Amino acid sequence: MAQLDKQAIRRKIMGTLLRHARLSSGRSQNEIAAALHVSKYRYGQYERGVQEISLPELECVAELCGVSLGYFFDDESNVEDETLEIVHEVAPRIRRKALGILLRQARHMAGRSQGELAALLGITANRVSQYENGMQEISNAELEVLASHLNVDVGCFAL
Repeated sequence: MAQLDKQAIRRKIMGTLLRHARLSSGRSQNEIAAALHVSKYRYGQYERGVQEISLPELECVAELCGVSLGYFFDDESNVEDETLEIVHEVAPRIRRKALGILLRQARHMAGRSQGELAALLGITANRVSQYENGMQEISNAELEVLASHLNVDVGCFAL
């Protein structure tokens, strides 16, 4: 997987953890943003995984929300079951998004259109668009067909 894709996934996971810590502590985005001296919009980008939060900002959020800094990094930390549920709910969506990005990149590199891929799979171009936007799960069988048609190793789609 490309380095940029891994970073995007890490930001999404961090955003989920930020949101959960904030909600668990009963704080608003406005409160956290004010403490960090950033706009509510900027803080929202952190929670959505669009922007990366700095370590000093993360330390401040941890303190405000009453969690240890390790909460954001340690897979073995004492995390409430609710957090695990949120991560398990978000993980498939993040995986679909990442897979869609990889599919779009492979399609562009091969010079193919969504319509061509749709015809190959016997589906609509809209369905291919849903795959590329992470809105719909793509089967392994479809990935194998696409990898062969796009002249890429199916392993390039492994997450």
